[in-house]
Amino acid sequence: MMLKRMLALLSLLLSFPVIAESDCASAFTTLEINACLNEELQDKKDIMQQYLAAAKQRYSDETKVVTAIEAGQSAWEAYKTSHCDSIYTLWMGGTIRVAMTLSCQIDLTEARTHEIWSSYLTYMDSTPAIMPEPELTYE
Repeated sequence: MMLKRMLALLSLLLSFPVIAESDCASAFTTLEINACLNEELQDKKDIMQQYLAAAKQRYSDETKVVTAIEAGQSAWEAYKTSHCDSIYTLWMGGTIRVAMTLSCQIDLTEARTHEIWSSYLTYMDSTPAIMPEPELTYE
């Protein structure tokens, strides 16, 4: 997942190809690419917040469950920050460091959204999920 995005970004920065299948197809410079990734990250965060709100709404009558969901989210936020900061440190010597960090945050946010959906918004039987399964764009 991270390796695939890393190789794509590295290739982009070295050979300046167009970003395929993206709203930021014309991004060319490091600053443009970072701005595009920032926009993508914000979109992913907004989606995650929608799923989180739906999960808390589903269990709104169960205070302990909502408190546990919030605690889990706080722990995940701390993990995401720590892990993606380590990616920044890994790439600290190059201009790709911000893009790599943003890609890390995008991947983890997508995975967290899917986990929220799977854990709190689906049922054990064939009852349809409360919200559609969120997209995972990384491999």
